[in-house]
Amino acid sequence: MNILKSIAAAITTLVLGTLIVSGQAKKPYVSGYLIKDDGKYNRVLVSGSDSKRKLYYKENKKATVTKKASISSFSGIWLFEPKDVTEAKDLYEARKYKEAKDAFIDLQKRYKAFQFLDDNYVELSKFYEMECYRKLKDYKTLAKELELYKPSYLTRPGIIQQTKLYKMYDAVHKKDWKRLHTLCLEYVDYPLSLGQRAQVAFCHGLAYEGLGKTNEALNAYATAMTSDFTRSESIVREAALNSLRIFNKDEEIHIAMRLWKTPDEEKNKSGYKKLTEANGLARLYEKAGLGSGVPLPSKYKKFQKYTSDETLKMLEKREARAQEVQAAKKKDDKTKNKGKSEVKAKSKAKAKAK
Repeated sequence: MNILKSIAAAITTLVLGTLIVSGQAKKPYVSGYLIKDDGKYNRVLVSGSDSKRKLYYKENKKATVTKKASISSFSGIWLFEPKDVTEAKDLYEARKYKEAKDAFIDLQKRYKAFQFLDDNYVELSKFYEMECYRKLKDYKTLAKELELYKPSYLTRPGIIQQTKLYKMYDAVHKKDWKRLHTLCLEYVDYPLSLGQRAQVAFCHGLAYEGLGKTNEALNAYATAMTSDFTRSESIVREAALNSLRIFNKDEEIHIAMRLWKTPDEEKNKSGYKKLTEANGLARLYEKAGLGSGVPLPSKYKKFQKYTSDETLKMLEKREARAQEVQAAKKKDDKTKNKGKSEVKAKSKAKAKAK
């Protein structure tokens, strides 16, 4: 099987000519290797392929003749990642999704001649364009583009799976909660990456919320927050805020707030328990950085003052323990520094004696 493989940008800086453009037509040539079945390989400049699976390339920068060969005649085709592709990905990783989206759209035009290669720049750029719409929560455009999105040469399992998940966002856009619920159920036992699991859980939370099943929605949002905490920042934030919105509308919680620390307070009631959950989430939003730089809305800050006595005691013990650890560390550092000073003093004394 012939697979187009992109090599990391860090490697491309170590070799010559990762991207060469001819002066007249500004046709992109991408540096890479063509590998034969016997293991032999040639360094070439690839200019594209056609629908008959023919590859076009030049032997070197100075060559005037463009050669043609069947893609199937090679056991592998390795292309170095062009600089402009790397730059677009960098914008994406920096969460500059609007700029990245425009860059990926330009790449689809620029590398159109490569569209018949496996994992080509056209289809990969289209995928990242779709991801930008998802990250921007522009589900309307995502749904529109999805109707035209028919990748034929993508081979990477994670990308293929992500394209299947786009159907969920079409249902989110159309607020078709029953359909969204059904789609999410299909992935309950399906092997997914942590980020994809967080997406499914978040969408399931939206579906449950839309169907009026708030308890189930809270459980789904909790899964979304914990599945991929370190990378799915926007999902974690939205899941937390959606949960706080549900808590804020819960009449049982408002009753528990009115009865807080009064003789009529009932800790065994569901309202009290949900209030403590809202309290914990509101505190974690700021303490654990669930907001990823987005402040906690003032309307939810009120939950932070409803901290149970049990939780306060636990926090006090945790703080005391943290102080003990810190004090022990300072003492240890002081002892080490004293030892180093004594060694230096002895060394100086010996040097003077000589």
